[in-house]
Amino acid sequence: MSRNVFQVYASALKKWRKKTLNLIIDSLLQIVFPTRCPGCDKVLAVGERGFCGGCTEQLHFLQEPLCPYCGKPIDRDQMCCADCRAHPHSFTAGGAVLLYTGQMQESMARFKQGGRAEYGKVYGRLLWDAKREWLQRIREPVLVPVPVHSKRYRKRGYNQAEEIAKEMARLSGLPMRSDLLVRVKHTAPQKELSKRERSRNLQGAFRCRADYRKLCLQGKCAIIIDDIYTTGSTVEACSQTLLQAGFDKVYFLCVCIGKGV
Repeated sequence: MSRNVFQVYASALKKWRKKTLNLIIDSLLQIVFPTRCPGCDKVLAVGERGFCGGCTEQLHFLQEPLCPYCGKPIDRDQMCCADCRAHPHSFTAGGAVLLYTGQMQESMARFKQGGRAEYGKVYGRLLWDAKREWLQRIREPVLVPVPVHSKRYRKRGYNQAEEIAKEMARLSGLPMRSDLLVRVKHTAPQKELSKRERSRNLQGAFRCRADYRKLCLQGKCAIIIDDIYTTGSTVEACSQTLLQAGFDKVYFLCVCIGKGV
């Protein structure tokens, strides 16, 4: 056997061993730390990922017509949703994948308060699969997850928006900057407030890191990543901060979105 042929066989064997070892490790991890369905939280079979069959049938995927600015469902005779007509945004556009209904409300509650950080991988893949072509049309996109305050991070142990963004960055190869935006104000939970109170609650809540000018953000577009879009107050507050930092344009992507008014 020639040396070149031997090297080809050796390389193929090495790749096979690595792939087999990774499969074994992955299977063992799923036995010790079982994968759960984000919809019902039931343990999935080894090798199964994402939503179980029953929950997949109950998901409310967004369909046209949608608001061209925020992605909320609208009637066919509407140009945009009532929220965007009443409150113009600093961000250019955005969207989501699922409607924020009962099943997803429970799922997001477990994701944020129930320690289910692993849901982020499912949601990240869901966003990437649904918005891949949309993202590819944006010039020099940078994924920027909405930050949580340090007090909430210590209590929760993770930032749910960052978990989503990390999976999107892994699948897409896009840069992700979880250190760019900083939450400097420990705010009350947004879900407990009215729209006017939400905007007031977030005034001065975000800033960019002190040395952001070294990042050369001009000409790049920020893609804010979050779990839920309701009134848009959080995304708007982040958008204003990012534009002031030097981004050319700001967009957003969320897993779920409310119906609006």
